Amino acid sequence: MSTSEFDKYKVDHLFLLMGENPLPNYVTANLLLKKGGTPYLVHTTGTETQAKRLKNILDNKPISLQPAKLISLDLYESDAYHIQDEIRRKIQSLKNGRIGLNYTGGTKAMAVHAYRAVLSQSPADTVFSYLDARRLEMCIDREDGERIRIKVKPELLDVKLVRLFQLHGLELKQKPTQQAQLPKLATELANIFQEESTAKQWFDWFYKVFREQAYKNKLNGGGEWKSKTALLEVLTPLDNIPQEIILAFKEENFVTDDNQLSLQKVDKTGTFKEIKNFCKWLDGLWLEHYVLEQVKNIADKQIEDYGLNFEIPIKGTRDGFEFDVAFTRGYQLFAISCSTTSNRSLCKSKLFEAYLRARQMGGDEARVALVCCFNAPDTLKAEIVASTNDKKIAVFGQEHLNNLSEEIANWIDQNDEDTK
Repeated sequence: MSTSEFDKYKVDHLFLLMGENPLPNYVTANLLLKKGGTPYLVHTTGTETQAKRLKNILDNKPISLQPAKLISLDLYESDAYHIQDEIRRKIQSLKNGRIGLNYTGGTKAMAVHAYRAVLSQSPADTVFSYLDARRLEMCIDREDGERIRIKVKPELLDVKLVRLFQLHGLELKQKPTQQAQLPKLATELANIFQEESTAKQWFDWFYKVFREQAYKNKLNGGGEWKSKTALLEVLTPLDNIPQEIILAFKEENFVTDDNQLSLQKVDKTGTFKEIKNFCKWLDGLWLEHYVLEQVKNIADKQIEDYGLNFEIPIKGTRDGFEFDVAFTRGYQLFAISCSTTSNRSLCKSKLFEAYLRARQMGGDEARVALVCCFNAPDTLKAEIVASTNDKKIAVFGQEHLNNLSEEIANWIDQNDEDTK
């Protein structure tokens, strides 16, 4: 669908019913308001915060709109008279211009009574619309004909990840990175994790040799990586690990002449701000960087914005939450959780948490995947699908690691097919 065909349904005054997720309202305002148009954010007491936040974003976004107007229904979210009276009075105050109503958000009662109010006051060219999350379409409803469906193609609206978080009143701890650390080494690790035997070799070396030297356990349980001074003295023999990893370490200039991994040499490369971050990278973060690199490989063709390490603090909580790797396609959020564990229960927990967070941020349109080292990903996917009734979840396991870019691209393509 071309931009000009979408333009036929743009309006001067757009009434938007606010729900808990402001993303559909943001999308609709960008797509259906004319230059110089005015958004009217119809909210209840329960969605006042979302309405004010969206107003602030729209008022400061350079899309040439008039300042957004807030219409409060207070606690009358299902009161027919009150809803119609508020909207009618606002419409009667308008002197000219085409009017539109988008009823994606809000309650069913709000949608019904807002529709009746606008219909009773508006001329024939009024635009009634709904954003279909399942098919990624803007639906134009008509009294005298069938619904018109306009596909919201990715090129029509590019929602950055930072903007997506801002719509929910969340600010990232730091700017997400788009540059993977040690991508070649991460690729070699991904390759050895496709086989149980080489993966076991790696884990045996990491936990029984490297971690024994670099980690200190506390007497009361738990532990932490040693101090920088102590870590810089660590020299770890590279016996009994896959040759591909030894060669990758050597290529990064991490290995001494007598074939030992030297954290001092790692530190001198400047790849990590703190040497303990390299230890964390070896402890599993490498998979996130590998996934980021695979996403980056297809970014120019299918993805608008992407990144790694979206740490989000939440007031009143100790840790907040984070997405490992995420990207947007148009206004659609794709979130990928990563785990080197092969433990089914832990994999399921990671995927389910990512699913809940992604739906919270991106609504019904959001898509979620897990990249893990589990050797039966289809059975794990089936279990999650059964509990969520969402068939669009993806699970990439051991067998998918060496072809992950193509697997992710196919996942996106399948999503496009499902919305047709």
